Amino acid sequence: MGFAATLQLTVSWGDCAPSGAVFYPNYFRWFDAATWNFFETAGLPILELEKKYGTVGIPLLKTEADFRGPVRLQDRLSIATSVSEWQRKTLSLRHLVRKEDAILVEGRDVRFWGVRDASGSGRLKADIIPAEVREHFEALDKSNPG
Repeated sequence: MGFAATLQLTVSWGDCAPSGAVFYPNYFRWFDAATWNFFETAGLPILELEKKYGTVGIPLLKTEADFRGPVRLQDRLSIATSVSEWQRKTLSLRHLVRKEDAILVEGRDVRFWGVRDASGSGRLKADIIPAEVREHFEALDKSNPG
């Protein structure tokens, strides 16, 4: 698996449907928070990447989740995030939501290295992920073989 960053959270009332089970869109909110945590933990905070490379975050192209078990009010969770694949302009992230040792949800995101279009339209476009960013994560992978 290589380098992974873990986000800890406790399920609160606002995360749940009236039944006490987590309302499913909240998983995707958590995956986004886990992505920010992943870059921060790796020593490459997204806001610093924006300053250095002109990125506009790491926008989402695709997301999905497999639900394996229920998550309920007051559950203490960990979300382990890692890169599952690098492409020229995109990266795929894997998010494993655990309660104790049980994996309850597995999420996957595809994100792109977003920059503003030079036309001034305000639109985003995918750009090549800088080699030094990939090399940083590859070095972390080698020092954390999983």
